[in-house]
Amino acid sequence: MLDQIKKNRIIKFLLVAGVLYTAWLLLYYLVIKTQTNWDYSLNYNIVELAQSLFTLFGTETSIAVESDHVVLYLDAGNYRGIWVGDECNGFKLFSIFTVFIVAFPGKIKRKLWYIPLGLVLIHFVNVLRIMALVLINNYYPRYLDFNHLYTFTIIVYAVIFLLWYIWAKKYSQHE
Repeated sequence: MLDQIKKNRIIKFLLVAGVLYTAWLLLYYLVIKTQTNWDYSLNYNIVELAQSLFTLFGTETSIAVESDHVVLYLDAGNYRGIWVGDECNGFKLFSIFTVFIVAFPGKIKRKLWYIPLGLVLIHFVNVLRIMALVLINNYYPRYLDFNHLYTFTIIVYAVIFLLWYIWAKKYSQHE
């Protein structure tokens, strides 16, 4: 049985990914979430980067902190803010992306540059998502829920899928 698992690449991938993801969840919920302020720091970083990009384009914003959420307000129009909490910061997406790349065949050297590059790209897409949601909430608030739940979720997951696809087709081939 163990021999069959070693030979079957799909089963091997699923087992490795499952074990890694389970280990990650335990580490996250038992250590990172309870012993660090990582989520809050990531929340604040996303809002701060979004604010910097808005400033670059000449749009004034302000940041507020409400309990464990960081809020980005557009200082024009309706002054509606976007609350960024732990579920919005992309940290879980980072783990899903990383687990896939680590579990999928490929040279370690390539993984050592591809994973950080992918994480930066996912983070940047999330910053753009927050910016778009701030604009939507300010000018077209009735469309916020739909875009938050569907449009941008699909976009972020599409970027992750594209990164996985590129890894599978281009970088994992030459072991």
